[in-house]
Amino acid sequence: MYKATLLLLLIIGCSTFTLAQNSSSNSADETPKVEYFVGYSASGRLGEGEPIVVNNQNFSPFFNDQAGGPVGFEASIIGNFNRYVGIKGDFSIYANNRQLRGGTFTSCVGTVCTSSIQDYKTNSRAAYFMAGPEIKGRNRTRLTPFAHALFGLVHSRTEFSTSGTFTISDKASETAFAMAFGGGLDIRASKRISVRTMIDYNPTFLNNSGFDSRERQDNVRLSLGILFH
Repeated sequence: MYKATLLLLLIIGCSTFTLAQNSSSNSADETPKVEYFVGYSASGRLGEGEPIVVNNQNFSPFFNDQAGGPVGFEASIIGNFNRYVGIKGDFSIYANNRQLRGGTFTSCVGTVCTSSIQDYKTNSRAAYFMAGPEIKGRNRTRLTPFAHALFGLVHSRTEFSTSGTFTISDKASETAFAMAFGGGLDIRASKRISVRTMIDYNPTFLNNSGFDSRERQDNVRLSLGILFH
């Protein structure tokens, strides 16, 4: 996440400096009725995770509420009502395959307990389907700021496995409410193509680590790609 943030800030800063010097000579084209975005996306969770203690439960739900992982892909379509307001449909998917070390597993029969420290693996996927309004600050320069508010669903799926003294495998999946609030900058490269950078606050409401209660997970996502118009 830290490297992705620096990359986006660097691209925005360099592009703004270069393009602002000759922006006065560029006039805005006719507003496109439909625009398409496709690009790379990175997602991360805000705050520190808590230690995991599992007691007679499946392991995978304790990772499922992380809603995927840091590596992802985003695509969207925007239908413009006029020069400034449009409606966006947005799809994104994220993955996180991790090999983790040093998990402590304990099994007790009566008063006799057996413990093992062994590696374990989690494979997580999350797909988001959201839609909402997008507002653009179109102007006579190559730089177009925008903001959006998206609402929809996230489907999260996780598989857990470990082997050694204890061999365990299980999986969990869930669909829950999700939102994205944010915006970014479109940097026009040609009549039909712009470079789009954006950042979102992306809350989800998945079950709290496998218990029958929902809480908000605070995520942030960064995206960089091409806007076709």
